[in-house]
Amino acid sequence: ALVFGTPEEARRAIRRIGARHAGVTGVATDGRPYEARDPRLLLWVETTLILTSLRLYDLVRGPLGAREREAYWAEWRPVAAALGIPDDVLPRTLAGLEAFEREMLATEVLPDETSRELAAAVRRPSRLIPAPLLWPLDALTAAFLPPTVRVQFGLEWRTRERLLFRAVIVAVRALRRTLPDRLAIVPQARRYEDRVAR
Repeated sequence: ALVFGTPEEARRAIRRIGARHAGVTGVATDGRPYEARDPRLLLWVETTLILTSLRLYDLVRGPLGAREREAYWAEWRPVAAALGIPDDVLPRTLAGLEAFEREMLATEVLPDETSRELAAAVRRPSRLIPAPLLWPLDALTAAFLPPTVRVQFGLEWRTRERLLFRAVIVAVRALRRTLPDRLAIVPQARRYEDRVAR
């Protein structure tokens, strides 16, 4: 809805996201108060979404040029502002966003026992599924985490995880080149392109 929806669909999605975040408060394990609507925390979520999207695009489709990468962030900034991140908190450039990521990884993104327990519950939602069957998901998760966070969550990044990740990327690249657009492009994007063409 945010990316491919009509303006009204995007506004509704933004209202839903804001409402979901509004009541999420608490105290972090280090004693600091926590509020999901905190602009820096909202920016951190946006940072992970934007930079991971760009990195995945580079792997699957090939590197975007500097101008396209900058345009991607510039086009996303109004959405981030609508989600509650004040203009003075939003980095003006993609380089600024990358600097914010480095700062957060060095100072704020420090998994504690609670986050490790939550990550374990997400990674192993059912005891009925044997852990070896979930190993590929762990490998793909590890591939997209910064090395420091990967280590803190105890995810392996050995040769076999790297080989699996490389095989998945090669397979996705090949599929993207051979599949027709109706299968390779998500329906929301196709509907958006149809609207723009009309």
